[in-house]
Amino acid sequence: MAVSRYPCRSCGQPTEGEDAYVVCTGCLEEIEAEARHEEIRHAADDEYVPEPLAPHEIEARLRKLLDDW
Repeated sequence: MAVSRYPCRSCGQPTEGEDAYVVCTGCLEEIEAEARHEEIRHAADDEYVPEPLAPHEIEARLRKLLDDW
């Protein structure tokens, strides 16, 4: 397939590609950096493990739920 110049789908800068669905190197690096940042953020969220409630806290919450009901 022939390589032609098309506008970047993100910033509009002329970029070489085989079809019109091209992204320039600069925009591609930004997209990859964002994806890495999201992976790190999600990994940090997944690591959060709440502390289990003590038996008296469970009983207090259960009593409150039953009283409210």
